[in-house]
Amino acid sequence: MEAAPDTLSGLMRAFHFLSRPKPAPKPKYTYENSYTALHARRRLTREESAAVDSLTDQLRALDPKSDGERIKEILSEIGKLPVKFVPLKRETRIDNSKRYPYASAKRGG
Repeated sequence: MEAAPDTLSGLMRAFHFLSRPKPAPKPKYTYENSYTALHARRRLTREESAAVDSLTDQLRALDPKSDGERIKEILSEIGKLPVKFVPLKRETRIDNSKRYPYASAKRGG
């Protein structure tokens, strides 16, 4: 009769251990906005591709501080074409490495 309560309490402990929430994994990367790219919604024809290339070349040549109106016009023209703006992010690895805790001057640490 003694074995039943011990087995039951052991099972209860085991299920309690399994049911506790797991710690969230540490993030390995940080992401920051880098720039915006143009992606085609479908396969572009030669004329559409040439139009997109010429408009993006014009955008690269303009200064955002002084040519704001012209940039808005070019962006509205690009919006009429079958392309979409895709934000791209820069991925930087988080360094979680630690120094060896037993470093000494004798061993070069």
